[in-house]
Amino acid sequence: MNPVTKFLILIIYCILLFLFHNIYIITFLCFLSLFIFYLKEGFSEIRKKKLIIAFSLFILIVNMVFLKSDLYEKLEFSLRMVFRFLGIVFSGILFSKNDPNEFAYSLMKIGVPYRFGFTLVFTFRLVPLFDFESNMIRKAQRARGIELEGVRSVLNFVRYTFLPLLYSALERVDSFTQSMEGRCFGIYKKRTFYREIRFDKKDYLVTIGMFLILAFSIYWRYL
Repeated sequence: MNPVTKFLILIIYCILLFLFHNIYIITFLCFLSLFIFYLKEGFSEIRKKKLIIAFSLFILIVNMVFLKSDLYEKLEFSLRMVFRFLGIVFSGILFSKNDPNEFAYSLMKIGVPYRFGFTLVFTFRLVPLFDFESNMIRKAQRARGIELEGVRSVLNFVRYTFLPLLYSALERVDSFTQSMEGRCFGIYKKRTFYREIRFDKKDYLVTIGMFLILAFSIYWRYL
């Protein structure tokens, strides 16, 4: 399935989560996302998301404690927030499993200027690289005996981790810029693609189906 189609499904799914206030519909949408996540990743991956589940319980407890209403209304409002949060997070994780380069190329194919599309590809490629360099810098500074954890070490973190990482990032971006200028990037209004990412019949059917579901949901909700 085309990445743009998957992104459209994600957007409409999130809209539906906030469109309805019925707790049963929100519960169904949330568990639908969890079920698809279970089918694709397995129960072991759900168990690894302990922080997400813990934060969901925190949202539930905070709302139950601080909301001023009767018990049933507080519970219903809290569960709506928790299920919406879980649905958005797990559906977003599923979408993030896709190749970001394919998503950017698909956006270019539907009319997004390739300069903006390349910026998106460039960002996706640099984020894991900067994360790797940040870990390497922290390990190197710890090997030198510099304390980087705790409240008192915030200045050490900025001086010995953030500033070297910023310098490395600017140097790398400058290198990429010179390389792109040397290849005359952006001289033509259109460009060719190494891989063709097309919309097939399944993508069109899914897109039409999702818009029909959205239109029916809006009609049912407001009319």
